[in-house]
Amino acid sequence: MRLLNVKYPTITKPKKYADKVFIVEAIRDLDEAIDIICDAMTPEEQLDPFAEDLCPYFGILWPSSEGLAQYIASEPALVKNKKVLELGCGLGLPSLVAAHLGGDVLATDFHPDVESYFLRNCRHSSVHCQYERLNWRTSDSHLEEFDVVMGSDVLYESKHPSEVVRGLLRYVKKGGTIILSDPGRSYLQQFINSMNAEGIAEEMSSITIDGKEILIFKFSK
Repeated sequence: MRLLNVKYPTITKPKKYADKVFIVEAIRDLDEAIDIICDAMTPEEQLDPFAEDLCPYFGILWPSSEGLAQYIASEPALVKNKKVLELGCGLGLPSLVAAHLGGDVLATDFHPDVESYFLRNCRHSSVHCQYERLNWRTSDSHLEEFDVVMGSDVLYESKHPSEVVRGLLRYVKKGGTIILSDPGRSYLQQFINSMNAEGIAEEMSSITIDGKEILIFKFSK
C-alpha cells in the first residue's frame, strides 16, 4: 500500500493540565477526513486489507487520551525523572503532559501521518518529546526497557488483548509501571485476565471526560 500525502482540515484545542495549557492540533472531523483519504485512493487501494491502517483515527482527541493525560497530571511522581514510553500515541497529549512533568518521554505510533501531527503539537505546546515510528504489537524493537509504559484505548480489536500484553511486558522494566486508559471496550476483561495470568495485578480508578467514564488501570511489573 503506497503512502498517501493527504492534507486534512484541522482545529486546535487548548487543554489545561498541571497548570499548563497544551495546544493540540487535531483533525477537524473524522468522517470528513475518511472521505478525503478514500477519495485519494484508487478503487484497488480501497480494497487493500491494509487500507484500514491508513484511516486517520489517530487525528481525533479521544476521551481516553484526555483521561490518561488527566490521570498523569494528578500523579506527577509517576513520571517525574522516569523514562516513559507511550504506545499508539496519536496526537500525543499524555506524552506532552508527562514531558512537562519531568519525564524523559518517547512517543510512538505506527500510522505514517502521526509524526508530523505529534511534532507540531510539541511545538504548539513548547514541550520537548522524542518520537519514533513503531508497530509495537508485532515488531521486535531495539528499544530499551522503560520505567513507565502507557497507552490509551488500545483494546479495540479481538486480537489486541494478547498482543497488548506481550507489547507492554516487552517494554516495561522489572519494577516498572504500566498505565492504560480505556472507555470500557468489550475486550477489556480478556486483557485484564491475561495480565493476571502473568502474575500482574491491577489498580483501577476512573475519570469522567465529557460525561463519559474512562477507566484507568495501573499495573506494577
